[in-house]
Amino acid sequence: MAQDLLVGIAAVFFGGLLVVGAIVEAKPLMTLTKPRLLAESVGKTAARWIIGAVGAALIAMGVLIASGWRMRW
Repeated sequence: MAQDLLVGIAAVFFGGLLVVGAIVEAKPLMTLTKPRLLAESVGKTAARWIIGAVGAALIAMGVLIASGWRMRW
């Protein structure tokens, strides 16, 4: 279960970086290739919303993983 906690914490951390980077329009984030191409195709504001949504989804996934939730196949 320590592995679940580690992966969950990492996902929450990186999701938080994406959300904060989208909110403050971080220059290092927006100069990366994929965010820059996204901003060129849909616009800067829409790209920031999309990046923030991806970050929020990553945070939610990290919380689920850290709590020990598993899909039943």
